[in-house]
Amino acid sequence: MQTNLFYKLFLTTLGTYTFSAYAAVYQVVEITDNSDVTSLAYYNKSTTDVVEFYSQAIEASEDGISCFSSDCGEADNYTVVGESRFGSDGDNYRDAMRYLMDNSQYINDLSSLESYCSSYIGFNTCDSWANQQYYGTGYNTYDVTDGSGYGGLQRVQAAWDNGYYANTFPLLDGIRVNTFANDANSYSVDDIEQTLGAIENNSWYLSANAVVNGLTSFNGTDYVFGNTSSSFFVKDSRFARQFTKRGFVNIGTEIDSSSYELPPPETSEALVTLMGQTLASDAVEYNEQLLIVGSASYSPSSLDDSDKLPNSDYINIGTNFSSSTFADCAETADDAETLLNTWECQFSTFANDAYYWTVDSNGTVSNALSISASELDVLDPDNNDRSVQAEAKAVAIIDGNPVIVGYSTEYEDDDYYAIRAVLFDSNNSGLTENGWTMSFIPDTDVEDNDGNRQYTYSVATAINSNGLVLGVAKYSNAVDRSYAESIFIYDYYTSQTTFVDSSIDADIFFSGYNAFPSAINNNDQLVGWIDSETVNQVEGRERRQRAFTYLVNDVIADSPLTAGGAWMLDDLTNGGDYSDANNQFRIARATDINDAGIISATAFKCENGYSDYSSEATCEEDERVVAVKLVPIVGGTIDERDEVTETITRSGASLNGLALFILSLISLRKRMARAHSALSVSSD
Repeated sequence: MQTNLFYKLFLTTLGTYTFSAYAAVYQVVEITDNSDVTSLAYYNKSTTDVVEFYSQAIEASEDGISCFSSDCGEADNYTVVGESRFGSDGDNYRDAMRYLMDNSQYINDLSSLESYCSSYIGFNTCDSWANQQYYGTGYNTYDVTDGSGYGGLQRVQAAWDNGYYANTFPLLDGIRVNTFANDANSYSVDDIEQTLGAIENNSWYLSANAVVNGLTSFNGTDYVFGNTSSSFFVKDSRFARQFTKRGFVNIGTEIDSSSYELPPPETSEALVTLMGQTLASDAVEYNEQLLIVGSASYSPSSLDDSDKLPNSDYINIGTNFSSSTFADCAETADDAETLLNTWECQFSTFANDAYYWTVDSNGTVSNALSISASELDVLDPDNNDRSVQAEAKAVAIIDGNPVIVGYSTEYEDDDYYAIRAVLFDSNNSGLTENGWTMSFIPDTDVEDNDGNRQYTYSVATAINSNGLVLGVAKYSNAVDRSYAESIFIYDYYTSQTTFVDSSIDADIFFSGYNAFPSAINNNDQLVGWIDSETVNQVEGRERRQRAFTYLVNDVIADSPLTAGGAWMLDDLTNGGDYSDANNQFRIARATDINDAGIISATAFKCENGYSDYSSEATCEEDERVVAVKLVPIVGGTIDERDEVTETITRSGASLNGLALFILSLISLRKRMARAHSALSVSSD
């Protein structure tokens, strides 16, 4: 334990230097809430002060347009999609499995959430973290089960007796969009009233959670795609849903647009047909069709494994599970009415693989088509607890053909199943089911050359038409007191993988950082989010994270961003005419970027502005989570925000005036060097 016997920490504020020529690189534009979300009910709770707005993607730009060169104003013609949320989601609606690693499908209750946190993140506050994920944001610390929290996994699990109010709604430029899941007639069962019951929706609340993942257009038609849960249906006092996640595609962008389900593959397994999940992760136009990629269930997982059921004691509705009934759910599925009236079967688990769907110019949605079927057994032959899991996360057209990236399952050392980053190549063969070649991305092996486990998992997250693939690998052992998640970049043309480390920017990519690379445009500009502080996470606390950008290769014309440079986005919204308005925001996550340079992001907002322009500024009121876009400013330059620097003094001594002067000079010199570099690029 640290004491002041040997040293103490204090804050030293260094001098502030103003360069009047500076103007921010980006203007922050908030996505106005034009939805009815705050008027929808969430149980007996007020939602106005707790609703949060998240971005996920930005509309693509036309070729040849750059907002660094031409004034795009507030980029009103570029739509941002995402979702609104009331509290923690409990289950990530964008991933085939929880936390990208749960191929055992055991992270399903309070105890397993806390165990995951302790083993793979390491906070000394894992109990509080797990309670928030399970019982919802703002849960009652004195009585966690009283239902005061917003969101949380327990709400879904307890819906069987209590009913369910959705807490996640899909948005397009601040307007709520509808999905097929809100229409009882869209469900694939024969007698809906007899089998499912009456849909638990009305004019003042809905019961299906949904998110939008992207939007695109071809042949003059707009398409919106994403993922939704089933609505809940009430029958004989029980509340059930048909599936946990299904991809959807909407033809049109209005709230009442035609919405279609992306079904699981045709199979003899009735449980897959009725309850299997699908995900729509990304889409691109190809051969006059919309190609949607994602994942789909193709087989039940091990239903005789009772650990796949949550602990009913945490659900707290006075009903217990029967593990033998759970094991029979695959056979029960032959009778849909019995299946959907069996509580245990609501927790059915599946093996998932990478799939795609097509939508033609008439709006016809294809069946689910396998990208490259796994050759592994559905279940790990050694432990029989892990199942095959794979997902297509992103797609791009390279040399006229689609290339897909994501993750799949590798049988490591004939010993266990592991999740590893992959690339699916169409081999110039067009769209052919199972006609793709799957290859694991080099240097993302979960074991090192000595056979020691080095990564918990690796996954490819994005790809551009230049053949650059982004991904992240999570270390299985602590690196500088963190179970680090490091970014890698794979080059499709050279087959080389490079891990992004401190050699690029030691301040941003420090040893042991955690980051997520969410998108890369065709100018090779990467965006995502990353740790913004270096405090210990293992046996410490959760690090604060902020959005960043990294220009992998060439300079962007008329942009102050230098090739190979990395910046926190907060440092690119400071200075100039927009400084006060931008000071209402701190950018938390950058989620997408188009070729015009416009970034979609999620930010914290302080309505009357933060206390000062530094990165550590405080908000004297309640912060809100909002969706924003960052629009390049013509002629913008870089003015990094001041930092409050922590220095250490030994007991009985202090930093003298010379030491403080040297520290100030170092800080000033560093800022001026970066400013000179930015100005040089700008003048070019």
